[in-house]
Amino acid sequence: MKLIFTKIFAFSSIALLMLASCKKDETKVVAGKGTKVALTATASTIVLSSANAGDNAISFKYTPSDYGFKAAVSYTLQIDVKGNNFANSKDVSISGLSKIYTGGGLNTLLLSMGLIAGNPAQLETRVKSELAANVETTYSNVLTITVTPYFDIPVYPSLYVPGAYQGWSPATAEKIASPADNKIYEGYVNFSDAGSLEFKYTSDPDWTHTNYGDGGGGVLNTTGGNLKVPSTGYFLLKGNLNDNTWSATKTQWGIIGDATPKGWDASTALTYDATSKVWAGVVHLTAGGACKFRANDAWDLNLGDNKPANGVLKYGGENIPVTVAGDYKVTLNLSHAGYYYYNLLKQ
Repeated sequence: MKLIFTKIFAFSSIALLMLASCKKDETKVVAGKGTKVALTATASTIVLSSANAGDNAISFKYTPSDYGFKAAVSYTLQIDVKGNNFANSKDVSISGLSKIYTGGGLNTLLLSMGLIAGNPAQLETRVKSELAANVETTYSNVLTITVTPYFDIPVYPSLYVPGAYQGWSPATAEKIASPADNKIYEGYVNFSDAGSLEFKYTSDPDWTHTNYGDGGGGVLNTTGGNLKVPSTGYFLLKGNLNDNTWSATKTQWGIIGDATPKGWDASTALTYDATSKVWAGVVHLTAGGACKFRANDAWDLNLGDNKPANGVLKYGGENIPVTVAGDYKVTLNLSHAGYYYYNLLKQ
């Protein structure tokens, strides 16, 4: 019996030791809150341009969060308009220790956020650090960046408008475009010289393809003479290849609305700048009102924004609200056939 008891005691002791050893082996590392990620950026103010779309515009760099042990941490760069508290942030998963945006890539992101091209906007950025569902998420410091996006102008099917006003060169001529790709084209051309009012439409930027001239009575003809506007000025040119018709309407643009000095009764005239190819002027605008653009102090041709506003104009579009009173540099750009836009820049 003594021998049996001794064996039982020894076995129990070994079992207790093994159990203790197992409990020690099962001791888990409990992750605490990670250290705060430190975020930096290579720029604080950026004016984007289509000419530099392929260049690196900004690089975000961060130091990883430390949880006290080697861990698989997920990092997300968050970008939102300042003041939103990241409620509608654009979240981008990042690997490595940086995120680089080209000018074009950043511009696409900003326009998708509803920012208006040509208008500076303040953004806030931070990095979110996540380990697991039961571990508290940490965030980096917040950086504020001022960025001005540009208009990402689409390429529409077009007709070229070579003429005496530019040396009869199709390759460098203005264009009229068909945004709907329905063979109905329009665009604006400035004729500043009374001796240079003749032109033609060409299907390509050369003379070797289809050329359209005047068939008489507003009709286009591939064997006709030169088309012609009646006087100098800024003309809306149209061409319809479905019925082979064309037209030219002289325009003088202005801004109108209860935010403008003349209210809704009359337009405040803008001046055409042939160098920059825009209509512009400094206009005092009042808060709480709205405005639109129109031609010839009439409503036949009027341009408003979209809903929600994106800075791109359309015929008969929405009124453009003004929330802050002051003098504004008003710019109307009709130089890109079929794609028109504006800018209200407070002085």
